[in-house]
Amino acid sequence: MLSNRMIYLIVALFLVGMAAFAFFNPSYEKAFEAKWHYMMGEYDQAYALAEEAYKLDHYNRMAFTIMTQTEVSKRVLDYIREGSDYLRQIDTMMKSDLSEADRLRIKMMCEVMIEKYPKLAPTKLTDPDLVQEAETIYKKFKNIYSSLF
Repeated sequence: MLSNRMIYLIVALFLVGMAAFAFFNPSYEKAFEAKWHYMMGEYDQAYALAEEAYKLDHYNRMAFTIMTQTEVSKRVLDYIREGSDYLRQIDTMMKSDLSEADRLRIKMMCEVMIEKYPKLAPTKLTDPDLVQEAETIYKKFKNIYSSLF
């Protein structure tokens, strides 16, 4: 019968072996690097590394998760960028008298951004600051739309 010390030693060696495998396996090495870039908000770099890691080992769940999560975060970030650009254009239009063509442009911009928001579908892993910023932009477009139309 094995003593408790022997069982602890076997479990510890197993965990050290698994950690060594994860850190020295090229696929997991790239996945850890992708995770770092994801956490720093460098989504393009994170996606590229996660994709490389996944191509090296299709059973690397970490790489797959980072890859799919990065896609979600990039969609949210693209929404924020597009919304910010539209808001700048709307601000410029509002400084002068609105023509009928400007009102139609603003209406279309608002409708596009309002329709895109529910399709973002952020997950629990998506950066909460990104989600909050996207929601703020959505509310701005809702307010503009309701006040003008």
